[in-house]
Amino acid sequence: MPDDNPPPDYEMLESFQQALGRESSHCEACGRVVDGNDIGDFNILLLDGNVFTVENHVVLCRDCEERDDWKEAVRKKRAAEQPQPPTSLRGKARNLPNTIHDYLTDPTARFLFARRLGVLALLLVGILLLLPPIAAVVGTLFVSPDTGMQWFDQSITAITAVRYTSISTLAWAFTGLFGIVYFTHIAERERNDPTGWAGEWNPPKWYALAVYTAIGLYGAVMLILVAVGDAPAGRQFGAGILWFVGSLGIAYQIKDALRLDLVRMVWEPRRELWEFPTRYGFVLALTAVAVGPPASLPMFTTPLLTALTPTVSTAYIIARLPHDRVFRDKCIDAQDRLLEIFRIRDNDDN
Repeated sequence: MPDDNPPPDYEMLESFQQALGRESSHCEACGRVVDGNDIGDFNILLLDGNVFTVENHVVLCRDCEERDDWKEAVRKKRAAEQPQPPTSLRGKARNLPNTIHDYLTDPTARFLFARRLGVLALLLVGILLLLPPIAAVVGTLFVSPDTGMQWFDQSITAITAVRYTSISTLAWAFTGLFGIVYFTHIAERERNDPTGWAGEWNPPKWYALAVYTAIGLYGAVMLILVAVGDAPAGRQFGAGILWFVGSLGIAYQIKDALRLDLVRMVWEPRRELWEFPTRYGFVLALTAVAVGPPASLPMFTTPLLTALTPTVSTAYIIARLPHDRVFRDKCIDAQDRLLEIFRIRDNDDN
């Protein structure tokens, strides 16, 4: 049977029926036909723990269910059933569009965002390199050869002008483009990723998140106080270190905290609405610290941006606490113990 803590929208019976239909009521480990109408003849297990997709459900006969190597057998069978890529040069060339599409759109691929960012950078460089000859050809064909050469020279001048653009402008332009691409990426991953994830031993991730939040928030507040003159300037370096460590920990921990809360049905937050501002806020603050705020904004914008990531993380912790029955029960127990201690002291004083 599936592992404990399925997501709130998990329909077990429907998933079982879809898995049986997918395999035509055959055991995936040995190929034996199982009786889809008699649960005593088969079992359905998860290939990877706590991933509640239909594809992750495995149909097994009762004999293979007891095998220690049934997962290896299923993975080997599924790998053999996958369509094999062509080996000839003509086949590879014909299959190249599909290969590129799979490389850029596989929602379960590791480092998918890095792939897309790299491809986008290559496309932008390619467009810049191809712009002069394209301008020359268009001008020559549709106006005159002299216009084509003129447009070629103008495009070269426009491209080389990028060298004289300030580092601050380039950094903020890249940061803005990064934000657009990253938000699109997170929204897509939420649609395609499993609802949540939990291993065999996973303590609440929000405990570590709360520690990082306290560190990052203290550092950000100190940076703001230094900026307004209410704290000595000598504290700026130490405050910056605390902010960086705390915010980096938040950016790393927020995803695991969200997924674990979802799989344990603590509450149902929208992942991209919490994950994006915490992580992208860290990028915005790093850009401001490195090159200063955009030219149209005051310098005080930088310490304000440092407070963005720990503030959103604090809001996440506060928002989830009313839904966390375990934490609420612990608080009630601690309150009862504290009242009992006071009661004992009052009795001793009397």
